[in-house]
Amino acid sequence: MNTASAKANSCLLVMDHDPANRMANKHSLAGFQDHDAVFREGEPSHHGLKLAEDHQPERVRWDRQLRDKQDSAYLANQAEMFKQPNASTLMQAELADAASLAGKSHDCTSVADAESAAEACREQREQQILVEKTEALEQLREAEAKYRTLVEQMPVITYIASLETPVKLLYVSPQISQLGYPEQDWLDDPQGLLKRVHPDDLALTVEAYAYTYEHHAPLRCEYRLRKHDGHHRWFLDEANVVRNEAGESLFLQGVLVDITKDKETEQELSYYRQRLEELVFKRTEQLEKQCAILKSANASLDATLVKLKHANTEARNSERRFRLLLDSAGEGIVGLDANGRCSFVNRAALQMLGYAEEDALGHDILAMVADDLTLALEALGSPDLARDIVAQRSATSFKRKDGRYFPVEYSFYPVALDGFVDSVVLVFWDMSASHAKIQNLAYQASHDPLTGLVNRTAFEQRVTRVLASARPGYFQHALCYLDLDHFKQVNDTCGHAAGDELLRRISAVLSSKLRQRDTLARLGGDEFALLLEHTTLDQARNIAHELCDSLRNFKFNWGDTEFTVSASIGVASVTCTVRDVDEFLNNADSACYRAKEKGRNQVHVFLPDNVERLNQFGQWKA
Repeated sequence: MNTASAKANSCLLVMDHDPANRMANKHSLAGFQDHDAVFREGEPSHHGLKLAEDHQPERVRWDRQLRDKQDSAYLANQAEMFKQPNASTLMQAELADAASLAGKSHDCTSVADAESAAEACREQREQQILVEKTEALEQLREAEAKYRTLVEQMPVITYIASLETPVKLLYVSPQISQLGYPEQDWLDDPQGLLKRVHPDDLALTVEAYAYTYEHHAPLRCEYRLRKHDGHHRWFLDEANVVRNEAGESLFLQGVLVDITKDKETEQELSYYRQRLEELVFKRTEQLEKQCAILKSANASLDATLVKLKHANTEARNSERRFRLLLDSAGEGIVGLDANGRCSFVNRAALQMLGYAEEDALGHDILAMVADDLTLALEALGSPDLARDIVAQRSATSFKRKDGRYFPVEYSFYPVALDGFVDSVVLVFWDMSASHAKIQNLAYQASHDPLTGLVNRTAFEQRVTRVLASARPGYFQHALCYLDLDHFKQVNDTCGHAAGDELLRRISAVLSSKLRQRDTLARLGGDEFALLLEHTTLDQARNIAHELCDSLRNFKFNWGDTEFTVSASIGVASVTCTVRDVDEFLNNADSACYRAKEKGRNQVHVFLPDNVERLNQFGQWKA
């Protein structure tokens, strides 16, 4: 009875710094018990010894590493406890020597298997922790290397500042070297970035940093940093406070972006904006003055030019106004003195002639630009002649400095003083653009816009001229009327764009076979006409056959489709019996119709006997 009660009240004591180890040892010791036991646990210290003393454990499990095992009082207590007869002690090798102070006669073998199992469990756990720690460190190093590589490749300066020591830099990226100082100088300096901030920006920068450190709020400010060479660069400083998972502030991390170019551009824009406003204001004043001058001067240009020859004092006072008036005019204006030399010239005249002002002033400019303007010089001595010149506006060509000529219209305005002509003003206009427009209009009026050939109107005018020169008994001129065969098939198959392209190419083929004096025209649609001047009927027939052969050999490709082209040509000669252009064209047209009727792709010559003509016209009308 007493034995059973004693066993039921037995106590097992486990002492270890690690709670997990204490749990593992409890399980290992429990496996060797054949009854229920009370487990006590604690750290291997004076508190643990107090538990052993109070509960008199049957077995004791000690940690291998005792924090205060060198304490003499602690060892003495151990020795005292180990002398208890019912206490079996299970300890590590490190503690064995210390326990020898209490005697080596204690029974330590009763739980050897339990100690081995607990030791293996703890060693396995320590190895697992070591492996996980090694892997975590390796992952941390890899992440740090990637982050550092990314940061060092960014076109900005990255930094980390301490929160405990305000503005003290803990890290700065290598891009900081662009300011000319080593990285370590920035890290060693307790003032960090603030040491090299421009004095004008320091107060606002310190205020921004102070607010960030006080409230742990994001930082954003702009300031200039001094480089090693004394120059300054503008930077945008943006930073945030980095916090851990618990929300505790760790450090300040930010970037410096070089915005010097933006600031310089901003300053330049501000300067140019101000300068532009000044220029606009001045130009507005000038334009207002010029408008006032032009309104008063346009109505009395002659009077203004005469007044310009008044007293030298008045001329000096009005010189600037006169200069503005001349330069704002679009006409070329040249003043000639009594000797025919240039006394003044405006900007428009210099631009037209290609001369600089110093090349014209004081020189005989009339001899430089035109040889036939001697009338102006003659007017200097004849008031009557000068009056005739005023109403005269003539056309000629002026020569530029580079030797090229351009068409002009000009007028002379004599300046009389006391009844005598003192000087002459030459006003001229460049007519190049007008002439070009006239020529372009004339070309458009006489040419087909699609093929560039002569159109029907111009062709009939040339035929009229040829008919007027025809002599009785001679076949000196001939006309061919060409009509393309099966042209409608191209339009129907590939569309009008293909038809237009075919007409252009056929025009080029026909033109390449003609003489320089021949005239090829497009009358409309797929009909062409050819005027052969000074050509006999036989020569015209041969030319027509050559044209037929050229078209027959011509292949027209449009996309994947190839077309064979041919033409029917009617030939008629010009005789004195032909009364007008319409009859001439009808003769050639009827011959062309005859050629089509005979099978197309051939030449037919119109014969001027009445029977054939009647037959041809009858068939054509039908």
